[in-house]
Parts: sequence; structure tokens; C-alpha cells
Amino acid sequence: MDLAQFWSIIGESYRPDSVEQAEALREALGPLMWFEVLDFQALFEKFVAAADTPELRAAAFLINGDAADSGFRNFRLGLVASVKRAYEAALVEADSLADFLDGDPLDGFGLDKMAIRAYEEKTGGSDFFAKLAEKHPQAVVTPVKTHWRPPNAIELRSRFPNLSTLYPSDDEPTA
Repeated sequence: MDLAQFWSIIGESYRPDSVEQAEALREALGPLMWFEVLDFQALFEKFVAAADTPELRAAAFLINGDAADSGFRNFRLGLVASVKRAYEAALVEADSLADFLDGDPLDGFGLDKMAIRAYEEKTGGSDFFAKLAEKHPQAVVTPVKTHWRPPNAIELRSRFPNLSTLYPSDDEPTA
């Protein structure tokens, strides 16, 4: 699978609602061969891993109020599954997400499971991770616990002025 096909599937399946998007992604993976579903998942995990930066973790905390390990992964899943332009801009400047978001949380919970479902529907097998590891060993994710301290509200406003406008913290005075 090439990058153009990957981003086309992402674009075709994008929905503002993550539950609807998950189902649309599973449907978009439907026409692929089982090995192409593995290719898709490998690229998806590659892009999720590339978004594992301290700057994006801080942005995730501001946007979602959570940047613990699982919360940050769900944020990155949602980021990859948004649109290519938003993803690429966020890697360069996390505050640029303000140009793409509307004040709602960014959460891709479950999106990484859609390739598994599509694979199982195609093959009837439950060997997705074994086949993924065989074909794309770098795509097999082992969760790593991190000790991360969230920035305070002043630091967040300073680092992310545009996002802070969309996502004011609870301890900010309202006008």
C-alpha cells in the first residue's frame, strides 16, 4: 500500500464523530485484500508513533484534559485519522491544530481496531497480530509507561495560544 492510498482511505472514512468514523474506516478497508489491511495497519501505527512527541502530548492535555498513556494514544489515533493536512501541520507546530479543530475533544478510541475487524471478516482467522508481526515487525506496538507531568495553565497558554482560545482551562477567568 502506498501513502496516497493510505491517506485516501483516511480521507474517505473521516467523520467528526469517532464512532461513525470507526465504522466508516472498517467499511473503507472492506475492498482491500487481507495483506493490504496489514499494510494499512502498519502505516497507521507508523504515523501514530511519529506523533509521539512531548509537544503533541501537551497539546493533547490541553485539548482532551488527558494525556496519560492510553489517553495520549487515543489522541494520536484521532490525529492520524483526521486529515493529512492537520496531521502534518501538527507534527510541525502543535498549535496549528486550532486551524482544524472546533473545540471538541480529539479522540480516536477504537480506530486502531478497525483493521483487525476487517482482517477477521476477510480471513475468518484470529491471527492478525501474528501476521502483522510477520509482515511488518516494526508495526507491533508494545505499550510503554511514561512518567509525564502536565504543564500548568500558564505554560499551556504560552505554548499554545491558538489552542488555548479554543480550549480554555478551568482555572482561567472567564470574560
